[in-house]
Amino acid sequence: MKSYSTLFTIIITLILKHGFCQENLNIDHYPIEINKETPKKNNVENIIFSNNIFNNIEFKLMFGATQFYGDIKQLDFRPSYSRFFDEIKPAYELSIQKKINPLISLKTSYITGKFGGIKSEQIGDNYITYDPYNFYENNGEYFVTSFNELDFQVLINLSHVNSLFSNINLYNFDIYLKNGVGLNVFNSLNRNFNGNYIYSYGYKEGVYLQNNNFSKKSFLNSPKDIVYVLGLNSSYTLNDKFKIHFDITKRKSNTDYWDSHSNNANNDFFNYYSFGFSYKILNKEMNSWRTPMKGLEKEIQLTTANIRWLSDDSDNDGVSDAFDKELNTPIGVSVDGSGSALDIDMDNVPDYLDEDPFSTIGAIVDNKGVEFDSDNDGIPDIKDLENNTAPGSIVNKYGVSVSIINNSGDNNSYLPSIYFESGSFFINNSNLKRLSTVAMILKNNDKIRLMVIGNTDQYGDADYNKELAKKRALSVINYLSKNFKIDKNRFEYISNGEEKPLSLEVSSTDFPRIKTLSEVNRRVDFKIIK
Repeated sequence: MKSYSTLFTIIITLILKHGFCQENLNIDHYPIEINKETPKKNNVENIIFSNNIFNNIEFKLMFGATQFYGDIKQLDFRPSYSRFFDEIKPAYELSIQKKINPLISLKTSYITGKFGGIKSEQIGDNYITYDPYNFYENNGEYFVTSFNELDFQVLINLSHVNSLFSNINLYNFDIYLKNGVGLNVFNSLNRNFNGNYIYSYGYKEGVYLQNNNFSKKSFLNSPKDIVYVLGLNSSYTLNDKFKIHFDITKRKSNTDYWDSHSNNANNDFFNYYSFGFSYKILNKEMNSWRTPMKGLEKEIQLTTANIRWLSDDSDNDGVSDAFDKELNTPIGVSVDGSGSALDIDMDNVPDYLDEDPFSTIGAIVDNKGVEFDSDNDGIPDIKDLENNTAPGSIVNKYGVSVSIINNSGDNNSYLPSIYFESGSFFINNSNLKRLSTVAMILKNNDKIRLMVIGNTDQYGDADYNKELAKKRALSVINYLSKNFKIDKNRFEYISNGEEKPLSLEVSSTDFPRIKTLSEVNRRVDFKIIK
């Protein structure tokens, strides 16, 4: 019996820990504030039902049959078919069950009925009929025991315990493991197959003198025995009030007197197989069981969704949608850390749409990113101190008209530069206005000639860059000659390659959003010569 008690103690200790912690489990992400109000005197529900002792109590009625295992039993496992009802007896159970939490319930049961057994002959040398009066007639024996039992049980909801390890949903089914102890009051009578008396417990003196109308002792004077209870109960919920129950319970005796056949083996027990229903008085259920595995699965799914969300990049610009301020930048467009298309000159026209990506900071530009230049002298209005110069006038960097004074020309004169894509000598549309300005100056000043100077950025081989700068200069000369009918003899060219970068000379205040001004160095400059 120590093994039963040890098992019972270990199970209850482990499950109570999970059971009571479950009620305090908080899986909500945000706190919920509850306005506390003093219950009104006429609020019957608050007064009666809030903490009523009858909450979560079920009254259960069970009907079933017993099967005895002990000294007097014909077969080891199944009953004898020839005398089936001598070994299978009826019993009834009335119980009250209280749910403590979603895992643990307590139960008190009263069970009454009979159990019995037969043995048609002595089998084996170690079997001896208990026959203190020498009444055994050697043709078989049987016994019948009437009993009343009161026991206390602890039930563990295995369906909820299973959810600690699995997410299998049993829906309206619950399976309970039950363990407990009880007190059994019994009256046992052992007889020969023909009905003649052999021995008894719990019957009045002199009973051996009769074979009929045996008289039991009073309830208080009848023999009593400690019972150990172990079993399984399954229930199916029909509605808020009723449940159907199926039950199998083993009740183990602490002595060897149940079959009136004491061999001091202490091995008497009987199984009780029963079916019944329960009724719940009050329907104010405690908080529903929240399956930890489902909660964990939900958190994993949410975390996975968050990870996927953080890794999504709709426009494939290398910036996650979670941080991308522009979710629809075209493929291949350079973006900053926020996913916004680069806008070097900060004119609110992204570089991939900007025909003049180096417009003056703060200048007013059109929808193509080109600064307004009212007099078309190549100096934007924001820098032009003389914004009404005649078309084709040579101006300085402030837009003020200048004249050619000596053979070397006016070093302060200004002609716009032409810019190129990396590794290219193709003239794109963003340079057309600048080339038009240069052409107009040449047409209105037919005595001047221009030195066309090709440049590259620092990337690539020096010899390659030297050749690329030359091709850029020739591309500009050919464009002016072909499209504006400018005589090629009015041009000379040189190639600087990567040797004279302007990025070191440009103030960071002019282009604060970029660290490397490679774009500025990919250019063709003009210098007025005689």
